[in-house]
Amino acid sequence: MIPVTNVAAGIVITYRPVVVLHGILASDASMAGFVNYIQTAHPGTQVLNVDGYNDILSFVPMWDQMKGVQAKIKSFVDDSPDGVHMICYSQGGLTCRAILQSFQTNVHTFVSLSSPQAGQYGDTDYLNFLFPNFTKENLYLALYNDLGQDVSVGNYWNDPYHQDLYYQHCNYLPLLNNGTNPVSLDFMKTTLKLLLT
Repeated sequence: MIPVTNVAAGIVITYRPVVVLHGILASDASMAGFVNYIQTAHPGTQVLNVDGYNDILSFVPMWDQMKGVQAKIKSFVDDSPDGVHMICYSQGGLTCRAILQSFQTNVHTFVSLSSPQAGQYGDTDYLNFLFPNFTKENLYLALYNDLGQDVSVGNYWNDPYHQDLYYQHCNYLPLLNNGTNPVSLDFMKTTLKLLLT
Protein backbone atom coordinates (compact mmCIF):
# COMPACT_ATOMS: atom_id res chain seq x y z
CA MET A 1 0.00 0.00 0.00
CA ILE A 2 1.75 3.10 -1.23
CA PRO A 3 1.11 6.42 0.49
CA VAL A 4 -0.70 8.74 -1.89
CA THR A 5 -0.28 12.01 -0.04
CA ASN A 6 2.93 13.58 1.26
CA VAL A 7 2.30 17.22 2.06
CA ALA A 8 5.46 19.17 3.00
CA ALA A 9 3.59 21.28 5.57
CA GLY A 10 3.12 18.49 8.10
CA ILE A 11 3.50 15.12 6.44
CA VAL A 12 0.18 13.44 5.85
CA ILE A 13 0.33 9.79 4.90
CA THR A 14 -2.75 8.13 3.55
CA TYR A 15 -3.14 4.81 1.84
CA ARG A 16 -5.21 3.98 -1.17
CA PRO A 17 -8.54 2.40 -0.33
CA VAL A 18 -8.85 -1.33 -0.89
CA VAL A 19 -11.62 -3.42 -2.44
CA VAL A 20 -11.66 -7.06 -1.30
CA LEU A 21 -13.74 -9.82 -2.91
CA HIS A 22 -14.15 -13.39 -1.70
CA GLY A 23 -14.16 -16.59 -3.72
CA ILE A 24 -16.59 -19.39 -4.48
CA LEU A 25 -18.77 -20.78 -1.66
CA ALA A 26 -17.58 -18.01 0.64
CA SER A 27 -18.76 -14.62 1.84
CA ASP A 28 -17.38 -11.31 2.99
CA ALA A 29 -17.04 -12.89 6.44
CA SER A 30 -14.39 -15.25 5.03
CA MET A 31 -12.23 -12.23 4.18
CA ALA A 32 -12.62 -10.53 7.59
CA GLY A 33 -9.20 -11.70 8.81
CA PHE A 34 -7.59 -10.35 5.67
CA VAL A 35 -9.37 -7.01 6.09
CA ASN A 36 -8.24 -6.89 9.72
CA TYR A 37 -4.66 -7.51 8.65
CA ILE A 38 -4.80 -4.60 6.17
CA GLN A 39 -6.28 -2.25 8.75
CA THR A 40 -3.78 -3.32 11.42
CA ALA A 41 -0.78 -2.91 9.11
CA HIS A 42 -2.09 0.37 7.68
CA PRO A 43 -4.42 2.05 10.22
CA GLY A 44 -7.05 4.25 8.68
CA THR A 45 -7.12 2.44 5.35
CA GLN A 46 -10.63 2.30 3.95
CA VAL A 47 -11.55 -1.23 2.96
CA LEU A 48 -14.67 -2.30 1.11
CA ASN A 49 -15.19 -6.01 1.79
CA VAL A 50 -17.81 -6.80 -0.85
CA ASP A 51 -20.93 -8.42 0.54
CA GLY A 52 -22.55 -10.16 -2.39
CA TYR A 53 -22.87 -13.45 -4.21
CA ASN A 54 -22.19 -15.19 -0.92
CA ASP A 55 -22.12 -18.92 -0.37
CA ILE A 56 -24.51 -20.75 -2.74
CA LEU A 57 -25.14 -17.49 -4.65
CA SER A 58 -21.53 -17.68 -5.80
CA PHE A 59 -22.80 -20.14 -8.41
CA VAL A 60 -24.75 -17.36 -10.18
CA PRO A 61 -23.37 -16.93 -13.74
CA MET A 62 -20.16 -14.92 -13.86
CA TRP A 63 -21.41 -12.07 -16.08
CA ASP A 64 -24.25 -11.46 -13.60
CA GLN A 65 -21.79 -11.48 -10.71
CA MET A 66 -19.49 -9.09 -12.56
CA LYS A 67 -22.30 -6.59 -13.12
CA GLY A 68 -23.56 -6.90 -9.55
CA VAL A 69 -20.14 -6.49 -7.95
CA GLN A 70 -19.31 -3.58 -10.25
CA ALA A 71 -22.50 -1.82 -9.08
CA LYS A 72 -21.56 -2.46 -5.43
CA ILE A 73 -18.04 -1.03 -5.74
CA LYS A 74 -18.63 1.79 -8.24
CA SER A 75 -19.19 4.68 -5.83
CA PHE A 76 -16.38 3.52 -3.52
CA VAL A 77 -13.95 3.39 -6.44
CA ASP A 78 -15.22 6.61 -8.03
CA ASP A 79 -14.81 8.45 -4.70
CA SER A 80 -11.09 7.60 -4.64
CA PRO A 81 -9.36 10.06 -6.98
CA ASP A 82 -5.93 8.46 -6.50
CA GLY A 83 -7.32 5.01 -7.27
CA VAL A 84 -7.91 1.89 -5.23
CA HIS A 85 -6.22 -1.43 -4.79
CA MET A 86 -8.40 -4.39 -5.73
CA ILE A 87 -7.60 -7.71 -4.05
CA CYS A 88 -9.77 -10.59 -5.18
CA TYR A 89 -9.60 -14.22 -4.18
CA SER A 90 -10.23 -17.35 -6.25
CA GLN A 91 -13.39 -17.00 -8.39
CA GLY A 92 -13.58 -13.40 -7.16
CA GLY A 93 -10.40 -12.73 -9.12
CA LEU A 94 -12.19 -13.63 -12.35
CA THR A 95 -15.06 -11.35 -11.38
CA CYS A 96 -12.71 -8.45 -10.69
CA ARG A 97 -10.75 -9.06 -13.87
CA ALA A 98 -13.95 -8.85 -15.92
CA ILE A 99 -14.79 -5.55 -14.21
CA LEU A 100 -11.35 -4.21 -15.08
CA GLN A 101 -11.63 -5.34 -18.69
CA SER A 102 -15.21 -4.16 -19.16
CA PHE A 103 -15.33 -0.75 -17.46
CA GLN A 104 -13.15 2.30 -17.14
CA THR A 105 -12.29 2.05 -13.46
CA ASN A 106 -10.17 3.95 -11.02
CA VAL A 107 -8.18 0.88 -9.98
CA HIS A 108 -4.50 1.45 -9.34
CA THR A 109 -3.43 -2.11 -8.50
CA PHE A 110 -5.17 -5.44 -9.09
CA VAL A 111 -4.12 -8.49 -7.09
CA SER A 112 -5.62 -11.81 -8.11
CA LEU A 113 -5.09 -14.35 -5.33
CA SER A 114 -5.28 -18.00 -6.35
CA SER A 115 -7.69 -17.23 -9.16
CA PRO A 116 -8.26 -19.59 -12.10
CA GLN A 117 -7.35 -16.98 -14.72
CA ALA A 118 -6.72 -19.67 -17.32
CA GLY A 119 -9.76 -21.66 -16.22
CA GLN A 120 -10.28 -24.68 -14.06
CA TYR A 121 -9.83 -28.32 -14.87
CA GLY A 122 -9.60 -30.44 -11.76
CA ASP A 123 -11.54 -32.03 -8.98
CA THR A 124 -12.50 -30.01 -5.91
CA ASP A 125 -14.83 -30.67 -3.01
CA TYR A 126 -17.49 -28.30 -4.29
CA LEU A 127 -17.50 -29.92 -7.74
CA ASN A 128 -17.92 -33.34 -6.17
CA PHE A 129 -20.82 -31.91 -4.16
CA LEU A 130 -22.50 -30.21 -7.13
CA PHE A 131 -21.85 -32.91 -9.69
CA PRO A 132 -21.50 -36.20 -7.76
CA ASN A 133 -21.95 -38.32 -10.90
CA PHE A 134 -19.21 -36.59 -12.89
CA THR A 135 -15.43 -36.54 -12.90
CA LYS A 136 -13.17 -33.94 -14.43
CA GLU A 137 -12.93 -36.14 -17.51
CA ASN A 138 -16.68 -35.96 -18.26
CA LEU A 139 -17.80 -32.77 -16.47
CA TYR A 140 -17.76 -30.97 -19.81
CA LEU A 141 -20.98 -32.88 -20.61
CA ALA A 142 -22.74 -31.03 -17.78
CA LEU A 143 -21.09 -27.63 -18.27
CA TYR A 144 -20.70 -27.07 -22.01
CA ASN A 145 -24.38 -26.42 -22.74
CA ASP A 146 -26.97 -23.74 -21.94
CA LEU A 147 -27.83 -25.19 -18.54
CA GLY A 148 -24.18 -25.61 -17.55
CA GLN A 149 -23.50 -21.99 -18.44
CA ASP A 150 -26.03 -20.99 -15.75
CA VAL A 151 -23.49 -22.16 -13.15
CA SER A 152 -20.48 -19.94 -12.49
CA VAL A 153 -17.89 -22.70 -12.68
CA GLY A 154 -19.25 -23.66 -16.10
CA ASN A 155 -18.26 -20.17 -17.28
CA TYR A 156 -14.58 -20.89 -16.69
CA TRP A 157 -14.33 -24.69 -16.90
CA ASN A 158 -11.49 -25.19 -19.38
CA ASP A 159 -11.27 -28.83 -20.39
CA PRO A 160 -8.04 -29.25 -22.39
CA TYR A 161 -9.44 -32.35 -24.12
CA HIS A 162 -12.58 -30.61 -25.40
CA GLN A 163 -11.38 -27.19 -26.50
CA ASP A 164 -13.80 -27.07 -29.44
CA LEU A 165 -16.73 -27.34 -27.01
CA TYR A 166 -15.10 -24.89 -24.59
CA TYR A 167 -14.90 -22.20 -27.27
CA GLN A 168 -18.33 -23.05 -28.64
CA HIS A 169 -20.27 -23.05 -25.35
CA CYS A 170 -18.31 -21.33 -22.59
CA ASN A 171 -19.58 -17.76 -22.51
CA TYR A 172 -17.19 -16.06 -20.07
CA LEU A 173 -13.52 -16.99 -19.86
CA PRO A 174 -12.87 -17.38 -23.60
CA LEU A 175 -14.18 -13.83 -24.04
CA LEU A 176 -11.96 -12.45 -21.26
CA ASN A 177 -8.98 -14.26 -22.76
CA ASN A 178 -9.77 -12.82 -26.21
CA GLY A 179 -10.38 -16.28 -27.61
CA THR A 180 -13.84 -15.50 -29.01
CA ASN A 181 -14.31 -11.85 -28.21
CA PRO A 182 -15.50 -9.23 -30.71
CA VAL A 183 -14.67 -6.44 -28.20
CA SER A 184 -11.16 -7.67 -27.42
CA LEU A 185 -9.66 -4.32 -28.42
CA ASP A 186 -11.85 -2.57 -25.84
CA PHE A 187 -10.83 -5.14 -23.21
CA MET A 188 -7.19 -4.56 -24.10
CA LYS A 189 -7.51 -0.76 -23.79
CA THR A 190 -9.09 -0.93 -20.33
CA THR A 191 -6.49 -3.46 -19.16
CA LEU A 192 -3.62 -1.34 -20.53
CA LYS A 193 -4.96 1.63 -18.57
CA LEU A 194 -4.32 -0.34 -15.39
CA LEU A 195 -0.83 -1.32 -16.52
CA LEU A 196 0.13 2.24 -17.41
CA THR A 197 -0.86 3.84 -14.09
